[in-house]
Amino acid sequence: MAEDSKLLRVLPEVFQVAAETSPPMQALLAVAEDMHAPVRELLDRLHTVPDPRRAPASLIPFLSRWVDLDWLTLPGPESSRSGTIPIARQRDLIAAAAQLSARRGTEDGLTRFLHLATGVPGFGVESVPGAFHIKVLVPADAEGQLELVRRIVKGVKPAHVTDELVVLPGAPNE
Repeated sequence: MAEDSKLLRVLPEVFQVAAETSPPMQALLAVAEDMHAPVRELLDRLHTVPDPRRAPASLIPFLSRWVDLDWLTLPGPESSRSGTIPIARQRDLIAAAAQLSARRGTEDGLTRFLHLATGVPGFGVESVPGAFHIKVLVPADAEGQLELVRRIVKGVKPAHVTDELVVLPGAPNE
């Protein structure tokens, strides 16, 4: 037991020598090893904390705040079921936060953000010529998430730009 003890290796030599023949010292080391085991397990997993794909779900709100996405993922006063983002989508947004931040205020950045948050591809943005106004083209599949889309558009577009949402017609049923 004493030879494979990680704790014993960091103790002074006098303790290492005593642990070879002293049952009380061996018992003390065993207790100390057991007490340190939970901390060692946590430290062994520490690299997973900032990784949104591997972090425990309970840490996702913390990571959202870390990358300035808590305005979107925390429930607001108008929050309802249609305005919430599933944990998998939150993970995607956090993982892409640096790229989204670099593209903030652009049409490409807004469409990418909307796609990641809703899980629905096909968003578009049209600038109205001669005005500080955009039309956000919302795919029919995202119609049930209009509250979320509205929150994202308001939070990501430039402040001086007005906006409107236009739901695109869906594919005809066959």
